[in-house]
Amino acid sequence: MIRSMTGYGRKELGDGAIHFTIEIRSLNNRYLDIQLKSPRALASLETRVKKAVQDRFSRGRFDIFISRNGDQEQAGMLTVNEALAGQYIRTLRDLKTRYDLAGDVELSTVAGFPDIISLKETKEDPESLWEVLSQCLAQALEDLGRMRTEEGAALVKDIRVRLGSIERTIAGIRLKAPATVEQARKRMTDALARLMNEQPDPVRVAQEIAMLAERTDVTEELTRLGSHISQFRAMLDDSSPEGVGRKLDFLIQEMGREINTIASKAMDAEISLDVVGVKAELEKIREQVQNIE
Repeated sequence: MIRSMTGYGRKELGDGAIHFTIEIRSLNNRYLDIQLKSPRALASLETRVKKAVQDRFSRGRFDIFISRNGDQEQAGMLTVNEALAGQYIRTLRDLKTRYDLAGDVELSTVAGFPDIISLKETKEDPESLWEVLSQCLAQALEDLGRMRTEEGAALVKDIRVRLGSIERTIAGIRLKAPATVEQARKRMTDALARLMNEQPDPVRVAQEIAMLAERTDVTEELTRLGSHISQFRAMLDDSSPEGVGRKLDFLIQEMGREINTIASKAMDAEISLDVVGVKAELEKIREQVQNIE
């Protein structure tokens, strides 16, 4: 099934003291690019988060935002070094007595000394965190995948309409192409007659017309163009495409080459106008394909 590379997924999930909120945004990218922002306590789990994305998607830029308990990380524990605090207090009081200083030791003074109060981070079991985080991540990725699939269906619908327009135009060119040779024959015969002021040699004219017909024949290009479109449609119908976006982009390039050759070989104003229309549709399809996974 064709999937777009544009999508969004969000999920909140908690289990007692552990609660996560995960937001995932994805955009088109030539490769798989995962950018993750999460609390420091989850640093050891970042590889698992990225692996979960890699297992589900092959292309796109993913911006993943993980927050813990709202936007607050798990609090640690404040500890007081009472022995060190006592030494500071006794030393200050000794100085006061020895030098007959005014005032007394204030709390703010003692608290300002280094290593008196410190934060001891609470250690948690990474596996317990992952048990909740993985469930939350899976559901967020499910929402993201659903949106990418819906977007992909919309892209395919639009592309099919444009392919149909191109096929109708190609059918028209196929009907017009033989007449261009006859028109070229008449123009060449008239030109030679004016230059020679007499009826030109029919054998020479036939030879020139044959060479002109070979140079202006677009049958092969039309056939290859039709084949590329058939392959394109087959890929759109594939239920389990892998890297289909790159393959579709390649086919678009090949179709562009064929239509450019038709434009250079055709000697007809109507065909030239048709070619312009096909190019316009191909460019719109190319823009859509750039967003297919």
